[in-house]
Amino acid sequence: MNKGSILIITLWILAILAILSIGIGGRMGLELKLTGFNRDSTAALYLAKAGVERAISVILSKKDHTVDSLNEAWSCNNEDANPLFKEVKIGGGYFTVSYPFYNKRVFYGSQDEEGRININNAPRDVIARLISSIDPTVAGTDEIAANIDDWRDQDAVRQDGSPEYDYTEEGYKRKDAFFDSVDEVLLVKGVDRGLFDKMKSYITVYPVTNSGCQVNINTAPLPVLEALGFSAEQAGSIIGARAGPDGLDGTQDDTPFINKDAFTAYLVNAGMSLTPPANIGLVSCGSNFFRIESKGYASSGRVVKTVTCVISVTDGSILYWNEE
Repeated sequence: MNKGSILIITLWILAILAILSIGIGGRMGLELKLTGFNRDSTAALYLAKAGVERAISVILSKKDHTVDSLNEAWSCNNEDANPLFKEVKIGGGYFTVSYPFYNKRVFYGSQDEEGRININNAPRDVIARLISSIDPTVAGTDEIAANIDDWRDQDAVRQDGSPEYDYTEEGYKRKDAFFDSVDEVLLVKGVDRGLFDKMKSYITVYPVTNSGCQVNINTAPLPVLEALGFSAEQAGSIIGARAGPDGLDGTQDDTPFINKDAFTAYLVNAGMSLTPPANIGLVSCGSNFFRIESKGYASSGRVVKTVTCVISVTDGSILYWNEE
């Protein structure tokens, strides 16, 4: 074999080794990226869980939840940085516990779950008014509310004697039992994705009971107040009364209603009334259930994890848990 042939073979061997090296290097680079992503994902998830633990500890540190309002430690300082919940740094990452309020303000902390309408036991007219409030363009709100009622009850006919809807041709048979999560509302006839996305921030399934809807008048947003039977103007007046002199919920000058009698007295003095008046029985001033949405941010800034849960202050139990 002459020297030229040896040189050619050597060059081919070097080329093959170079290609193999590039392939191995690329594979190792991909493995390193995946390892880094998994590391950041784990870190972000545990940062989010740390936020949940912080929120639970703050909620449970308050021993008496007879009165709950938006200017307390679990939810206050919606415009200013709340050191308990906003960008709390741990190591190189941080967590934030927050939620959007109805008027596009952000509150740092937990959300009162009883500031929502309980679709497991709210009267049909309340559900219909809620839908009308959040989207006045929706047609057939009474029928949609009736369909939601059909889903959760075990009757075969409605109060007016007409049969409950049967949607089996679309694959969604009536459950005839309580909603286990708000996502189930998407399975109800007449509720499409657009309507559900507008409803989901104002409805809850807790407590899962037929004992009656209770709405905290101190934390309910305007659409929920309208669902109870107040006009938009009256709902705005109630929010103004509980928000204090500055007119903003969640600030130090808030003046929450301390009990149902105080709220009733306010309505009388302001010349207001509920429609129907019996809906006063749906009003409360405190809460037993709170929603926590915590976001964990890895130190790299490339990975964010969200943990959402609902807790009961009665025994501190977690009723709902979701990781994203």
